[in-house]
Amino acid sequence: MSLPYFPMYPSDYEAKTSHLTIAEDGAYFRLLRLCWMTTGCSLPDDEAWIMRRARAFSDDEKQAIKTILDEFFTLKNGRWINERLTTEFKEAASKHLKRKKAGRKGGSVKSLKSNDKEPSNAKAMLKQCSSNQNQNQNQSILDDTKVSLVNRVKADCEIAVSEWNQAAEKNGWPKVQRLTATRSKQLAGRIKDAGGLDGWRTALQKAGESDFLCGRNVAWSGFCFDWMTKAANFTKLMEGNYENRTGNITAINGAGQRSGSTGSDTYEGERLRGIAAGIQNPKGY
Repeated sequence: MSLPYFPMYPSDYEAKTSHLTIAEDGAYFRLLRLCWMTTGCSLPDDEAWIMRRARAFSDDEKQAIKTILDEFFTLKNGRWINERLTTEFKEAASKHLKRKKAGRKGGSVKSLKSNDKEPSNAKAMLKQCSSNQNQNQNQSILDDTKVSLVNRVKADCEIAVSEWNQAAEKNGWPKVQRLTATRSKQLAGRIKDAGGLDGWRTALQKAGESDFLCGRNVAWSGFCFDWMTKAANFTKLMEGNYENRTGNITAINGAGQRSGSTGSDTYEGERLRGIAAGIQNPKGY
C-alpha cells in the first residue's frame, strides 16, 4: 500500500529542536521517518529493533536515540508514538485516500465516455487517460501546498507569540495567555507586513527600546499585544514614531508637575505627539 507524503515544516521543526545536538537532531529526524513508514505510525517497544532499523551502532548514537524517545515520544500499549506525527499521518492519510477515490471515480467516468465515443485507436485512449492522471496529480500538489502554507503560518504565529512573551517578561508588558482566531489573523498580517519573523523580532526590539511604550517616562501604560498587532499602530512603530527623542518627559515631580529639560513645552509636545500616534487617551494626560 502506498503511503501519504511525509510532511516537513522547517520553521515548526526548528522551533522545537533548536536545543538538540547534531547527533540528537539526526536521531530525531530518522525516528520520525521510521515511524511514518511503520504500521500504525508507531514503533514497537523493542530497543534492539529500533536501534537496528535506525542504524544506531555506537554508544553515542544509541544514547541519542534514547534521549529523543524520552523527550519527544510517548509509550502507549507497548508502542512508541509521537503525538504530532500521528496527527499529521491521520490527516495526510485521509487526504491521500480521498484523492485516490476521486481518481478512480474520475477514471471510471472517463472510461464510460470513451466507450460512447468509440475512439478509433489506442493512442487516443492513452492520451485521454494520461490527461486525467495529470489533472489528479496537479490537484494533489495544490492541496498539499495549501496545507503546508496553513501549517507554516500557524507555526510562525506560535513562534511570534513565544517571542512576545519573552519580551513581555523583560519589559513588563502583559503576556499573551490565549491566541484566539482574531488574534491569529491580526498577528499573521503583521508578520507578513514585517517580511517574516525577523521583521517581527525587529518590531519587538523597537518597542522594547521605546521609553514611551514601556512606560518608563510615566506617560502611558497601555501598550499590549492587541495594540501592537493593529495594522496602523504596527506601521507607526516600524516607521519610528515611538523612538526616544531628546527632551522627552522623564518624571513627575513632587508638586504634580512633569519635569524634563524643556518644561511645559515638552509636556505639551509629548501630549500632542501621543494623540497623533493614535493614542486617544494616554494615561496621565
